[in-house]
Amino acid sequence: MGALGDAARQVLADVLDIGRTRLELATVEIEEERLRLAQLLLGATMTLFLLLVAVLLGAAWLVLWCPAEHRVTLLGALAGGFLAASGAVGWRWRQLAHAKPPLLHATLAELQRDRAAPAPAAHGGG
Repeated sequence: MGALGDAARQVLADVLDIGRTRLELATVEIEEERLRLAQLLLGATMTLFLLLVAVLLGAAWLVLWCPAEHRVTLLGALAGGFLAASGAVGWRWRQLAHAKPPLLHATLAELQRDRAAPAPAAHGGG
C-alpha cells in the first residue's frame, strides 16, 4: 500500500499544481482586463472632453464668421452633421468593444485542453 499511497499523493499534488497554475492564469487575465478597461475609460473620457471643446469652439467660430442671415441655417446644418458623426463614432466604438476575446479566454482554453487530454488512469489495467 505504500507505493499506492505515494502514487495517490503524487497524483493529488499534480492535480493541485495544475489547479494552482490555472488559478494564477485566471488572476493574471482578470488583472489585465481591469487595466485595459481603466485605460479605455480614461482614454474615452479625455477624447470626448477634448472633442467637445474643439467642436464647440469650431462651431462658434463658424457661426460668427457666417453672415447673420445664414446663421440659423448653419446652426441646423451643424447640428445634423454632429448628430450623424456621433452615430458613426458610436457604431465604431461598439465594434471595438465587441472585438476582444471573452474574459478568461486563455484560462478556459487551458482547462478545455486539460479535459481533452487522455487520463493516465484510463490506460491502466483494472
